[in-house]
Amino acid sequence: MPGLLSAFPMAPMAGVTDAPFRWRLRRNGCRLLFTEMVSAAALARGNRRTLEYLQPPDLGPDLGVQLFGAEPEELALAAHAAQGAGFAHVDLNMGCPVRKVVRSGAGAALLLDLGRAERCLRAMRREVSGLLSVKIRTGWDAGSVNALEVGRLAVDCGVDIVAVHGRTRAQGYGGRADWDVIGELAAALPVPVLGNGDIASADDAVQRLRGSGVAGVMIGRVALSCPWIFRDAERLLRGETPRGAPGPMEIGDDLLRQIDDLESVKGAKVALLESRKFVAWASRGFSGATEFRRRVQEIRNLSQFRRDVEGFFSEAYPREVAVEAREPTKGGEWDERQGEPA
Repeated sequence: MPGLLSAFPMAPMAGVTDAPFRWRLRRNGCRLLFTEMVSAAALARGNRRTLEYLQPPDLGPDLGVQLFGAEPEELALAAHAAQGAGFAHVDLNMGCPVRKVVRSGAGAALLLDLGRAERCLRAMRREVSGLLSVKIRTGWDAGSVNALEVGRLAVDCGVDIVAVHGRTRAQGYGGRADWDVIGELAAALPVPVLGNGDIASADDAVQRLRGSGVAGVMIGRVALSCPWIFRDAERLLRGETPRGAPGPMEIGDDLLRQIDDLESVKGAKVALLESRKFVAWASRGFSGATEFRRRVQEIRNLSQFRRDVEGFFSEAYPREVAVEAREPTKGGEWDERQGEPA
C-alpha cells in the first residue's frame, strides 16, 4: 500500500473538521485530514444534507471520509458512494463513545459485536479499491480490552490502516490514554497503526511516534486551539527547531480567514454561529479572554463579530502558558456532541 501522507494526521471530529477548518489546518502544516463523521444510513437513504459531505470543496488526495454505521449493506453503499465521489481513503469509525451513536450499534458498540464488525468491514472492502482504515478504541471498558483482537480482525478483513484511541469507551475522553496497548498493536499488526490520545504538544507527538512504534500519531483536541502543532511536529521530526506559537495578530488573521471561508461555504448566519467555538478555543490563555468569549457569544452580526475578533487579537498579550490538550465547554467538560476528538 502507499505510505502515509503524513506522520501526524488530524483526527476526524463531528461538528469541527469541516472544510474551512481543514483549510486552516493545512495552512498550519497538516497534510492528512478527514471529514466529519458521516452517517452511512443517511447516505444510503440519499439524505441531501448528508450527501453534501461527499462533495467537499477541498477534496483531494490528503482527505479521507469517515463513515459510521452498523449495517453492512448501508456501509457498503456509503463506501461505494464515497469512492464514486472521488475519495481515495475511506475510514470506519468503531470508536465513537457518544450515546446516540452507540445506541444504534455503531461506533464503539461494534467492539462488543465482532461478528457484525467483520461483516461491516468485509462489505466495505468489497466496495473500496483505495485505502480502507478503521478507528477503534482499546475496548469497551477495562474488563474487555480487545484492541489486539479487533485489530487482527480488521487486518484479516483487508483493512490497510488501524487507528487506535488509547481509551476505552467507558473512559470517554477522561483518564489517561493507554499507549502500551497502542504499542502492542503497532508491534503485532502487519499494517500501519496510528496512535491517538493525550497529545498536548508537538514534542508529545514526536515522542509518541518514536517511542511507541506507530506509523503515525493522530492529533485531535489540541489542534483546536493550537493548529500550528502540525507544522512544529514536522519540524521536530526533521531535527529542526519548532517555531512555536504565532503572535496574537497572526492567530487573529488566521481566524478571520477561517470566518471568511465559513461565510463563503455556509453563509453569514451559519458562519457566525460556528465561528464562536473556534474563536473561544483560540483565545484561551490570553488576558481578557473570558470577557471576550462572553461578549462574542452575544453578537448577532457577522461584520461586528469580525471587528471584535480583529480588535481582541490585535491588542492581546502573547500567551505564555502551555495549552492543555483537553478543551472544555462552558460547563468545564468536553461536549460529546463534538464527536470523536483524540
